[in-house]
Amino acid sequence: MRRFLARLETHSKFLGRMMNRCGVDPVRLAQDRCGATLTSVARACMACGRTESCRRWLDAAERDSVNTPPSFCPNAQRFKALREG
Repeated sequence: MRRFLARLETHSKFLGRMMNRCGVDPVRLAQDRCGATLTSVARACMACGRTESCRRWLDAAERDSVNTPPSFCPNAQRFKALREG
């Protein structure tokens, strides 16, 4: 159980940082489809096995500009669509 909770904490932090770096409004995401979109995004993030790649990308991404989501991110296409739409 501890391992799961540690993974949940890591992925939730990374997801928040990823949305911030990619210009995705978390409030808008939470309101989309009564929270179903956010739930889907969070599930995809939790299932992702690229934690170290994500950490490196987040550390390297420019903090003060909108970045294109990395191709390895399972939410990349969704983030692009949300930002553009």
